Amino acid sequence: MRHIAKSSGRLFYLAVIVLSLMCISVSGQAKTGHMIIVLAGLQMSVKDDIKANQERILEAITKAAKDSADFLITPEGSLSGYTSNFKQEELAPALEKVTAYARKMQVGLILGTCYKQVTGGKEYCYNQVRVYSAEGSFVGAYSKILRCSNLNLPGTGEMNDYVEGELKTFNLKGIRVGTLICNDLWATPGYTTMPNPYLPWKLRQMGAQLIVHCINSGTPQKYRPFHESSAELWASALNMPIVEVNAAQGNETINARSGLIAADGSRTISVKDSGEQYFTIKINLPEINITGK
Repeated sequence: MRHIAKSSGRLFYLAVIVLSLMCISVSGQAKTGHMIIVLAGLQMSVKDDIKANQERILEAITKAAKDSADFLITPEGSLSGYTSNFKQEELAPALEKVTAYARKMQVGLILGTCYKQVTGGKEYCYNQVRVYSAEGSFVGAYSKILRCSNLNLPGTGEMNDYVEGELKTFNLKGIRVGTLICNDLWATPGYTTMPNPYLPWKLRQMGAQLIVHCINSGTPQKYRPFHESSAELWASALNMPIVEVNAAQGNETINARSGLIAADGSRTISVKDSGEQYFTIKINLPEINITGK
């Protein structure tokens, strides 16, 4: 009887240990299943007027804070203007004002802007996405790689205006995020004279779980089917959501919608394709449960 009682006691303790391990395992799964990020997007008219762009971004930061967004995403060139013909001495104080206000409002930034810096006595221009945490720290910058140029004049246009960047990912709230700028994702025929490096696929190889695509693609509608289907196919092929924020072109219809493409390639959230728009998206990874408004 003592032997039976002793064995029963051992079985009891073994059962307790197994149940404890199961609880730890389930708890761990629940934890990894709740990597939530709330993103706000600003489809704004980008002007060659840094002050005007600054004010639009500041207004959007206020909205993003009200919506408890973790990051505000802006289009390509949103602060500097989509141009290399700006003065860094005008951009620098605007950038400081925008980042200081975002820090005050506890909103991170995924900010599309061109940016100049001096290296070896020479000034270089970059077409960037600059990332700032909600605490205001500079996380890093990605510079456009697949820059546009005329087929008849390869190496001109953006290839001459902007320095080529290096592909990067950023750890934002425990989520590995890759950023791309406009043609980086598409390699649009008629605008691309460089070999297609398939940057979305490379981001996936680098561990990205989400791609943020900052765009300023204009209005020619013949490109719209290519732009939108390319992004949808990449999301589906990579099994990874893509958030897109395009620039408005006044009240004209743009040729790539802002919003969210889910990991199955469907457009879960589509923003009106004309005029200035503000929207928010809540993403839950790795289950990729998504809601928005």
